[in-house]
Amino acid sequence: MTTTLYLTEPGTMVRYKNESLVVIKKRESTKCRLGEVDLVVILPGVQLTDVVISKLLDRGIETIFLRQSGNFRGRLQGHFSTNPVIRIAQYRVLESAFGMSLAQKLVMGKIRNQRVLLQRRNRASQRQIPQLAEAIDLIKTYSQQLNNTSTPLNRSELMGVEGICARTYYQALRYWFPSQWNFTGRNRRPPLDPINALMSWGYGVLLARVFSACVQVGLGPYLGFFHATEPYRPNLILDAMEEFRPVIVDQTVISIIQSDVLTPEDFHTSPDGAGVWVGDVAKKLFLGELEKQLRSTVLYPAQNRHLSMSQIILEQARHLGRCLTELRSDYEAFVIK
Repeated sequence: MTTTLYLTEPGTMVRYKNESLVVIKKRESTKCRLGEVDLVVILPGVQLTDVVISKLLDRGIETIFLRQSGNFRGRLQGHFSTNPVIRIAQYRVLESAFGMSLAQKLVMGKIRNQRVLLQRRNRASQRQIPQLAEAIDLIKTYSQQLNNTSTPLNRSELMGVEGICARTYYQALRYWFPSQWNFTGRNRRPPLDPINALMSWGYGVLLARVFSACVQVGLGPYLGFFHATEPYRPNLILDAMEEFRPVIVDQTVISIIQSDVLTPEDFHTSPDGAGVWVGDVAKKLFLGELEKQLRSTVLYPAQNRHLSMSQIILEQARHLGRCLTELRSDYEAFVIK
């Protein structure tokens, strides 16, 4: 069984010994067999020896560096599986109607999953929150618009629809959280409250998992369809993440807040005083919940069998690759019920 190694604590040193990574924190050490690691996620303040870096590169172990906020910083790229057929097909359909059709389906998957989370809260509240019902109806209207268009929207139009639905969703998502968390909607760079801090950090972890899956399949991570060709950004990864943001990260944030294991005191102000960061204890607890969500099994309709969320991420990347190489317009996002 492969595993993801998270290195999140400043002052951590990682060395190599006897086919294992030795993680040293505050004079305590733990070992992780290199052959069992398929992804390493690293935050600022962690040191890797040159031998560790060499081993990660030689074995093609995806290694993602995140900023303290959870934003993508960079990656180590060594040996990795590649499929030039998929990449050529991917590059050929950039800036085409086919590419925009894929972008629209990826965005539509996210919007539909966002609506499902709001519907769950609406049912739990016995439909007593009018603003929640209004948000659900508005998102449904735009979802139907995307589903019923005979030709795909252009990028500007699609960004407009996605932006309206995102604002509506995040504003309505506050009804999942007690008022003490001061969540009124999405903000980032920096996140201004604990809920947004968890979301930003969770999206960073999700990015690492989707990055690993897309590279394994042979997709090019930097040229996308919805996020397009913004420099210094893994645009295709951000595209492929869309349908999973509500399913994996937002659901985990809701779950951990409702479990009452965290309090606002588990978060602290960023050094520049501009935002809020997730504290070390909260980070460990949240990571544990994220991993539980990624290991949870659900029905994967495309194959009519139960798979873990991690496996579904990989299968969706393969599905995207097949659509590109075969010029199939039948991409279906993974949508929860």
